[in-house]
Amino acid sequence: TTVKKTTVKKPAAKKTVPLKKAPVRKTTTAKKPSGKRPAPKPAAETNKLNARAAAEFALEKKATNIKVLDLRGITSFTDYFVIASGSSDMQVKAISENILTKMREAGVTPWKSEGWDVLQWVIVDFVDVVVHVFTETERDFYKLERLWADAPLEIIEDKPAAKKRGVVKAKKV
Repeated sequence: TTVKKTTVKKPAAKKTVPLKKAPVRKTTTAKKPSGKRPAPKPAAETNKLNARAAAEFALEKKATNIKVLDLRGITSFTDYFVIASGSSDMQVKAISENILTKMREAGVTPWKSEGWDVLQWVIVDFVDVVVHVFTETERDFYKLERLWADAPLEIIEDKPAAKKRGVVKAKKV
């Protein structure tokens, strides 16, 4: 009888590669930007400004009961809700179109918008800011403010126009 010799191969030793260290950032004191471009604003501040701008654009078309809800600490899908009302479906359309147009002019494009077929509740989603424009009856029915009642709230109102003063006539001496 013949005996076959078998040899067991040892697994090759794994080579260890030293980990590369991340570059160390040097911290310096804040300097005033010296270029043509201003320093970029933090995203949280930009989102707040965009929410207020959308509310102001709604106000331009005489929207009523405009509220900005700060949802940053409550949910992760958006930072702000802007809720506004129009007295008719045509006013809801005008408010929504004005917001879309002016925000696009400012360089903020919507991710999605819905509700244009019925015009009872139009949603314009800018991702970090979601604008809801309702007819008054739909808004009373859905009560989004009540659903998000624990969110900090800012009410946007139309400022009354300054009283015009009459022309003051010069006195005769």
